[in-house]
Amino acid sequence: MKVTVGWSHRRLADAVRAWLSLSILLALVCGTVPIWGNEYLMDTVTTFLIVSAMVVAWQTFMGNSGIVSFGHVAFFAVGAYLSAILTIPPEIKEVALPSLPPMFQQVQLGSIATVIAAATAGGVVAVAIGLAFTRMEGNAMGIATFALLVMMYSLILNWESVTRGGRGIYAVPCNVTLTSALIALVVVAGVALLFKASPTGLRLQASRDDPLAAQALGVHLMAVRLAGWVLSAIIMAAGGSLWAQTVLAFGPSSFYFRDTFNMLAMLIIGGQASVTGAVAGCALVTVISELFRYPERGMTIGFIQIPELPGLVHLVIALLIMGTLILRPSGLLGSRELTFPAWQWLRTLKKRRLI
Repeated sequence: MKVTVGWSHRRLADAVRAWLSLSILLALVCGTVPIWGNEYLMDTVTTFLIVSAMVVAWQTFMGNSGIVSFGHVAFFAVGAYLSAILTIPPEIKEVALPSLPPMFQQVQLGSIATVIAAATAGGVVAVAIGLAFTRMEGNAMGIATFALLVMMYSLILNWESVTRGGRGIYAVPCNVTLTSALIALVVVAGVALLFKASPTGLRLQASRDDPLAAQALGVHLMAVRLAGWVLSAIIMAAGGSLWAQTVLAFGPSSFYFRDTFNMLAMLIIGGQASVTGAVAGCALVTVISELFRYPERGMTIGFIQIPELPGLVHLVIALLIMGTLILRPSGLLGSRELTFPAWQWLRTLKKRRLI
C-alpha cells in the first residue's frame, strides 16, 4: 500500500508563524546592534547570522532524517573556496594564484552571483556524493560522511594551484553586511521550515522515526534522503560563500574537526529537530565563546593573575554538550519552533469566529 501525503494547511500555517516570529526576533536583535556603535559587536553578530544559516542547513538534513552527518563542512568549504576564486580581484589572483585555470583568472563576480554559483556547485557535489551515500543504512552513512570530511580536507590541503594549500586564501572582498546576513538567515530559515512542513520533509521525518514502517507505507528512503541531503548542501555552500566574504582570509583548518565540532555542538544543544533550536544553539555557543575567550587568553582580576588556559572554550562547550545529552537529549527546544503568543490568540479567535 502506498500512502500519498499532500500539503497540510495546518503545518504550513505553523511554519509561516514560526518563520515570522523568528524573523521579527532576529530583526529586533540586529536593529539594536548599530545603537552600540561597536564595530566588533557588529562583526560578531554578522558572523553569528551566517553561521546560524549554516547550522540551519545542517539541521535541514540531520534533524529531519535522524542521520548524524560529520561531512557538511565539506560543502561549507566548496562554497567558501569557490567564492574566493570568483571574487578576488584578477590582479591579486595573478600573484596569489598564478596556476589557477585561465577561465577563473580574470573573473570577478558580485556577491549575489557568487552565492548562486556556490550554491549550485554545492548542489552538484551533493548529488554526486548523495547517490552513493543515501543507499547506505543510517549508521553507515554517518561514518561515510566522516570520510567525506577527511577527503575534502586532504583535497584542500594538496590542491595548491586552486586553494594555495596550507598557506590559505586571502584578499577576499568584504561584500557582506549585517543587513545582508540577516536577510540570508531569514530566507534560509524560511526554506528550512517550508521543507520541514512539506510532504517530502514529512516523509523524511517518517523515515527517521521508523524506517521500516515508512518503507511499508511507500516512502522511498533513498529519494527523500537525497532530497534533504542536496537541499542541505545547497544552503551550506551558500552560507560558506557568505562566510568567505566576511572573514576575508582563511585556510584548510577552517574546514575540519574544529568547525565540525562547533556546528554540531550548536545543533545538539539547541535541538536538532527544530530550526529555531539551531539558531538558539548557535546564539548560546557564540555567547559562551565570547565570554570565555578572555579567560582563555589569560587575564588579571585585582591581585589575581589568571594564566592562559588554551582550549577552555571548547572544554566548556563539550561540558555543555554532555549536560544537554544527559538532562535534555532532544536539545533545549526539542522539536518546538518559536511562536509569539499573539499568533496563538489570533488562532483561537479565528476558531471561535470572533475575527
